[in-house]
Amino acid sequence: MKQHITTADNVLIVASLCLIVASYVLANAAAAAAGNVVLIQVDGVIVNKILLNETHEVVVKGIRGELTVQIRDGSVAVTRADCPNHVCVKTGKRSRGGEVIVCVPNKTLVRIVALEQKGIRSTTG
Repeated sequence: MKQHITTADNVLIVASLCLIVASYVLANAAAAAAGNVVLIQVDGVIVNKILLNETHEVVVKGIRGELTVQIRDGSVAVTRADCPNHVCVKTGKRSRGGEVIVCVPNKTLVRIVALEQKGIRSTTG
């Protein structure tokens, strides 16, 4: 008897991988310095690097749609997303190093990291 991987199986695998990555980042949050840079990754590739103390609204093209990421007043949030459940939008604002916002359907990860400001400039895709 052959067993086939269904779409639901693929979604479960991707969700599990994202949760593993998010758990790793959150586990290191206690040791992380105050974050000062927002990194936005799509499918594992960094597409934006923005200072947390700046004000930006960035539209990011994910795997299945677009997300709007807003950086303002020292925090970051996903304010709009083309995904079914909008978990990333419901996550709310994040402002500390090591915190993440994940959009599983779009394979997008928004995280705050601590990097030296020397040589860092905002890039908006």
